[in-house]
Amino acid sequence: MSRGDFEQALRAKGQYYHIHHPYHKAMYGGDCTPEQIRGWVANRYYYQINIPRKDAAIMANCPDASVRRLWLQRVLDHDGHSDDEGGIEAWLSLAEAVGLARE
Repeated sequence: MSRGDFEQALRAKGQYYHIHHPYHKAMYGGDCTPEQIRGWVANRYYYQINIPRKDAAIMANCPDASVRRLWLQRVLDHDGHSDDEGGIEAWLSLAEAVGLARE
């Protein structure tokens, strides 16, 4: 496969990106019910809480310290540090705002 063919094939995958999904379009078009939004928030929260766990597993199995340092920032972005509560806390706040309990 040539470089141009590879680029074209890769760009064609863009049609499968989440912004083209019918639910995503409905949500951003204001066509979802509150229950559907709560379901999306709960689902997305579950996805988000697993990112730092996955990243930590990658770090634990990576022999290169420079690569581990790059991945460390991803964990801190989600889990927080010092005075920064992190992205997981932001998802919990969103969950409460749409009527879900923290638990």
